[in-house]
Parts: sequence; C-alpha cells; structure tokens
Amino acid sequence: MNTRKRLSLAGAALWLALCLAFTLHAAAQKPAPDADVKLAATALMTRWEECIRGYKAELGLPLSEDDLNGSGLIGEPYTFITTTNGALEAKRTAANPEMAALLVEMLTEAGVKPGDTVGAGFSGSFPGLNLATLAACQATGVHCVYIASVGASTYGANQPELTFPDMALRLWQDGELATAPALVTPGGQDDCGCDMDQDLLEGIVNRLEAGGLTVMRQPDFEANLQARMALYEEQGPITCFVGVGGNLTTTGPGEKDVGWGVIQPSKRMTEDKNSGLIQRYNARGLPVLHLLNVKRLVADYGLPYDPDRYETPGQSALYRVTAYPRLPALAGLVGTAALLWWGFRRKKTENAAEITAYMAHWAASG
Repeated sequence: MNTRKRLSLAGAALWLALCLAFTLHAAAQKPAPDADVKLAATALMTRWEECIRGYKAELGLPLSEDDLNGSGLIGEPYTFITTTNGALEAKRTAANPEMAALLVEMLTEAGVKPGDTVGAGFSGSFPGLNLATLAACQATGVHCVYIASVGASTYGANQPELTFPDMALRLWQDGELATAPALVTPGGQDDCGCDMDQDLLEGIVNRLEAGGLTVMRQPDFEANLQARMALYEEQGPITCFVGVGGNLTTTGPGEKDVGWGVIQPSKRMTEDKNSGLIQRYNARGLPVLHLLNVKRLVADYGLPYDPDRYETPGQSALYRVTAYPRLPALAGLVGTAALLWWGFRRKKTENAAEITAYMAHWAASG
C-alpha cells in the first residue's frame, strides 16, 4: 500500500472519530413524544391506588407494615387464598405508579396503537402490574379485554375481603376503570382454586357474581385456554396479549423460560399441547408481553428496584429521548468519502502506464 493510501485511511479514521466525538458531545435530552401519555397513565394509577386504600379503609383492612410507600397494593405473607411464594421486593416495585409509564413504552414497542384491542390475563399476584397495564391502555386509547384471577402469591392481592377482581370491579363501578373484568377465574391449582379454602373461595365467588361478574371454573387445561381465546376473539380481535403473573394458562404447566418483557413475533416459539397463551399467541404471529420477572424488567428500562421512596413521575429515563445533531454525522460521511476517493483514485498517468505495460507484454508474447 502506497503512502497516499495509508494517509487517506488514517485521515478518514481520524475524521470519523472527531465527528463521532462531536456528535456525542452535542447530543441533547428532550421530552419523549409520548411523555404526556405516560404522565397521564401514572396519574391514573396513582389515583386508583388512592381509591384502593379507601376501599381497604371501608373494610377495616389496615395497610401492611411492609407497604413502605403506602400504595395499598401489598397483601399479607399468607392467607387461605395464597397460591405460591412471591418476593415482597418485586411486589413493592410493581406498585410504583411509574410502572404505568413503563407499560406505555412496552405497548408502543409491541406496535399497539390507539383503537387496538389488547387481551390480558391477570393473576392476583401483581396488582400493581395489572393496574399499570390497565392505566397504560386507558391513557393510550387502547381497549383491554382482561381475565382476572382471585388467587395471589404472598404479598399480592391475597386478602379475601378485597381480591384483585374486587378491586377492578369497584374501580369500574366508581367510573375509574373503563371496563370491568371480562371473566374471572379462581386461579391457583388447575385455575380452579383447588388449593384454597373452599368455603372462603365460595364466598368470594358469590360476592363477585353478585357484582355482575362471570366466574369460570374449568379444570381442563385445553378447554380453559379455548374459552379464554374465544372471549378475546369475540371482544377483539386482539393485536397483542399481555400475561401478568404466574397463572397456569399464561405459560402452561411446569416451569418454562419463555422470556420476559416484549416478545416480538420474530422470536417464534414452538406451540404444543402444554403451551400457554404466551406461546400460542406468539406462535400465531402476535406480539406478547410477559410481566413476571420484575427485577429484570425494571433494569431493562432504567427504573429502580424496590426503592425506599417512589420518584415523582416524569423524572425517569422513560420520559426522555436523546437527540443527536445530524450535521456532524453528515460531515463525517462526506469527509470520509472524500479522503478515501483521494487516496484510492487512479491517476491518468497510472492508467496510461498500465496500458503501455500491457501492450508491451502482449507484443512480446505475440
């Protein structure tokens, strides 16, 4: 490689580095295009938590000592409708109203638009994530068809007097929620509450049915899934499925690692007889949101895990985007192209010399 080519390569590399450094230095933070929508969603969730605190006060249910931020969404270590163990820190994180802004972001990533219909399956384990999903949908003008379960893991909505379906029903009756649960199931073993106190469960079911909700008890896994999918189709069709918590129908029986967060159709899963709704809708080309691994979820979006105090809405990275100036990038491309052209162009004298040498070689060989 001759000197001119080496100089052009070195110059192009240096010029690109300088332009990149200037571009990064001149980058500026500006409000995200959907910042107002995210703020509206957090405001809804904040108000709904206030309502739920009021419902608990009416029922004589004190806030848990473990509810450090006073959300009203932290349950008991154990009750007779508790299904599995859960992490208290994850439940407190999920109760942060900023989770509603996070759900706006995730729905946007999934391609959900105003006017679309989303199907959701809610267990009682994460009332915060359930409310965040509903707040995000309501703030963005998305219709949410949701099926809610009674059972909850530890520290979730496991107080028999006020289960998550009760919370949603009251919020709807008070004009806060746009829609009531489309269907309720007991949750727990076989999604029929077989592992719960049956007398207690029967009282809860009677109360919910008296409030106008339909409760389904279908122990057959496939029949249960088909009933849910038929409901989503009837009130949809849905363009995205959101699975919150660990209900049997969300990922199917057994431990399965299906990922978390936004799962795009490009990551196509295999569907079999033990597949839950996450796998089935993904296999059929729909984006799905799996909301269970809270610690990883908030880490991916820059939100704190189990903070001592919730931040004022609007302060996190969810509300900002980084804008980079275009001129330095353009200058970098143009300058690099010019330097490479200068270094690697072939002069007329070089072309003529090559032609003369070729003619001489041809004449000698002839």
